[in-house]
Amino acid sequence: MGVMYKLFDGVSRAYNKLLLLPALRRSFAACGENVTLGRRSEVAGAGNIYMGHDVYLGPGATLLTTRAKIIVGDYVMSGPNLTVITGDHRTDVLDKPMMSLTDEDKLPENDQDVVIGSDVWMGSGVTLLKGVHVADHCVIAAGAVVTKDVGPEYSIWGRGSRSLSRLAA
Repeated sequence: MGVMYKLFDGVSRAYNKLLLLPALRRSFAACGENVTLGRRSEVAGAGNIYMGHDVYLGPGATLLTTRAKIIVGDYVMSGPNLTVITGDHRTDVLDKPMMSLTDEDKLPENDQDVVIGSDVWMGSGVTLLKGVHVADHCVIAAGAVVTKDVGPEYSIWGRGSRSLSRLAA
């Protein structure tokens, strides 16, 4: 059993590294050198994603955008299961189910760019939501759900008992 697992795992890794990742990099709006997305990552809206140099997003990363941009600086890394979502749904249309609303029904404030500065480290399970800007040289602790800008530079942010809070500078 262990030999078969290793064989299939090796084939899966090779397929990801040699075929999927290069095609994905070419589909980004811009992509620097040495950009890696871990296995089982999901990307929607690749034409609105801008990657700097030396970016590593761990396994299970999810990058979702329709209209807004995801901009990632240089020397950015994340643990597994990073989620970046640039939009949300309208909740003010009461005569239609939310599920039936289309991208054309969105208002400008429903989609906003997410900008991740350079030299940023995000722990496992971090979620960045629409409109967030992360300053250069920041750290975001595992499990944080980020709904507001993170900064100043060189600050460390984590989830406290009630909300995201600055842990150190």
